[in-house]
Order: sequence, then structure tokens, then C-alpha cells
Amino acid sequence: FSLCIPPNNCIEDMEEADAKERLDYVLGKYEELEMKIPGEAVGLHGKVVTHGEVEEQHLVFQYMDNTPHDIIQTCAFVVTSSPGECESIGTYCSAFLRRLPRPLLERQRLDVCEDGVRVATEPPEPEEEPDTDTDADPNADAEAAPERGGGGVEAEATTAEQPSSRLRNFH
Repeated sequence: FSLCIPPNNCIEDMEEADAKERLDYVLGKYEELEMKIPGEAVGLHGKVVTHGEVEEQHLVFQYMDNTPHDIIQTCAFVVTSSPGECESIGTYCSAFLRRLPRPLLERQRLDVCEDGVRVATEPPEPEEEPDTDTDADPNADAEAAPERGGGGVEAEATTAEQPSSRLRNFH
């Protein structure tokens, strides 16, 4: 399956064998830095996402760690390749439980370059610039709310009429 939006933005399914091969590649890169990932990936599937010349391979799986049949987290390795730059490997995990019996799998982002594998140095977070329009005029939010459909009786009345008019079209 492939879904593309011009210009050059696509999402494609990976073949199962390709996803397994890339998973083994990623696990090997973490092992090179003595950051072995214990456990097993269950239900592996992959997607290739392209943005122009940048390609991301998303390897999504349920992570079964040291307790058999006890899967509490879903993880993804994202391998990003861009011409003229080092390949980047990121690990992202989440769980459906509010309190976890064990911590989520966490690994630092890796850079895979021609000269070897290393832990990526994170660029500094860009500072958020305050919105000058809302700081200068304290009433700006109140005036903009109806435009965004937020707040006020008028917005509620408008949204209440729209669904009923749509229902009339079906009867």
C-alpha cells in the first residue's frame, strides 16, 4: 500500500522481511554502543515515509521485555536518512497503563555516520518567542475567539444548527 501527496511526500508499507532486516540493523547499532535491547519485538510492521529527499523508516512493534506474554508498551524505531548527513535512529515508546510495573524502553538517539556509530548530540531547543500580537492587546483573544469558533453563545448556536440541518438532508 502506498499513499503519496505531491510533491514527493509518500507513506508506503514495508515488506515484512525488510522490516525485520531493518530491526536487526537497528538492534545491532545499539549493541555496538553497548546499549543492547533485551526482550523481543512482537507484531513488527514498517512504513517508509518520504519528505522530498528525506526518508524515514518507521519500525513499529509491541515490546515484550523480560516477562513472557506481558506486553505493556508499543515502541517504534525511526531511522531517518538524508543525503549528505548521518543517518539518525530514534526510539519512541508508549504504554496504555497509567502506572507501569517496569519503565518504558528508553534509548538515546544514535547517529550512524561513515566513521562509526555514536550517541547523537541534541541541538539546543529553540526558544519560543512570545506572540507579539496577543501580548500587545489583552483583548485580542476575546476578539479572535468567535473567528476560531471558541467561546460565546453565538458559536454554540451556530454549531447546534449545523448538525440538525445535515440530518434533514438524510431524511
